Amino acid sequence: MITKPARDTQRATRREELLDAAIAGIRHHGPSASMDVLAAEAGITKPILYRHFGDRAGLAHAVADRFAGELEADLGNAISQVTNDTRALLAGTIEAFVSYIERDPAVYRFLVQPGTGVGVDLSGFLDRISNTVAFAIGEQLRAVGAETGGADVIARGVVSFVYAAGDWWVDRRTMPREQLVAYLTDFLSTGFTGLWGSPS
Repeated sequence: MITKPARDTQRATRREELLDAAIAGIRHHGPSASMDVLAAEAGITKPILYRHFGDRAGLAHAVADRFAGELEADLGNAISQVTNDTRALLAGTIEAFVSYIERDPAVYRFLVQPGTGVGVDLSGFLDRISNTVAFAIGEQLRAVGAETGGADVIARGVVSFVYAAGDWWVDRRTMPREQLVAYLTDFLSTGFTGLWGSPS
């Protein structure tokens, strides 16, 4: 007889397998892929997909949790580097974010593009990323004996700024990723003074 904990473990494992298959389907068929298409990609019927995720929005939230977790890990690795070169630290963090959405544009668009019919509220996702960045900023400020009270608001401003720029860029690719990262890093490091030069 299978116990309830064992059944729960089996169900959780199966859900992760179906999530993997759905993500593969989004990558293969694009962000507008229907639930029928994603179910077929997993080798199951649509009702089984609904049984595990509820509906398309439920699947989107599961994808968003996976996306956020992986991105948090990438950002954590970038922002936890011990260095006195704050510009390099900033550039590495921006690079981690932009590289992640560039690697998986179909999945990213599945989450944020209105035309997909998903409409995931990214405020929670951005909060998670902001919290990671705020902690790192606070640690950096503490390390140099500076006031840490502004870490949260600075982190939210930086994350929102980089997210908006990356979201615009990922569909247009008007410049190489490296140039985008350099522009954003320069602006966040020096502001308009760095772009226009010091007033005479």
